[in-house]
Amino acid sequence: MNEYSTGTSARPALYGSRRHRVLWVVGVVFSAGLLAPLLFLGAARKGMVPRTVPAGYAVVIYPVALGRQWLPDPGDWISWTLAAVVLTAAVHAALLDSGRTPAG
Repeated sequence: MNEYSTGTSARPALYGSRRHRVLWVVGVVFSAGLLAPLLFLGAARKGMVPRTVPAGYAVVIYPVALGRQWLPDPGDWISWTLAAVVLTAAVHAALLDSGRTPAG
């Protein structure tokens, strides 16, 4: 018998206030997504998202962001890919800790 199990999963809040949430979302957007893996790593440590989420964002965002610098002519696709991932991360960050239960 686990004396700590109450049947409900009370997890700690990721954001301390609405201002904190806005700062993280704006930070994700203005850093071109470079802060997204750090935000989701914190969320994974608190059990809000699986540990694969920050790894997935890191695997996509960092090579695409660096590819813009390293490729001689990256073309438009790399900018559109980075913009799509950054917007996805920003929306995901805004929805974190919104009171919804995670799917799965």
